[in-house]
Amino acid sequence: MEKAIVVYGSTTGNTEQMASWITEMLAGLGYVVTMKNVTDASPSELADYDLILLGSSTWGEGELQEDFEPFYEQMDGISLKGKKAAVFGPGDSSYEQFCKAVDMLEEKLRELEAVVVVEGLKVDGDVGLVKDEIRGWAKEVGEEAGGKQ
Repeated sequence: MEKAIVVYGSTTGNTEQMASWITEMLAGLGYVVTMKNVTDASPSELADYDLILLGSSTWGEGELQEDFEPFYEQMDGISLKGKKAAVFGPGDSSYEQFCKAVDMLEEKLRELEAVVVVEGLKVDGDVGLVKDEIRGWAKEVGEEAGGKQ
């Protein structure tokens, strides 16, 4: 059985809500899913999973959510070669660096040789308004990563 981990950093609750819906969808596809706040997760444990999902909102001038910063820095040096991965995050398109955290995390995953299976999900504004879109993205990730040909 494929194992997935959803690691999120959330300040206002939007990223956590997204992580919850993504976790539900992946579980429905047959994955054994672990959902963790980034403060309770360690980059070294990512290698134990077949599918890695990272979620962070974007703050200030394109920074990661503050809890995610130490995790991001500790990712250097680990190998995720061949691991399937995807990134999600809420944002606000009125800022110049809309969802930059998603781009940063995707780039980091690629540096560590993970395979980003689906383009990152960037949600503008209220995540509750696009629950179906978020679940649809999670379904696509799960199917792509699970190798359903």
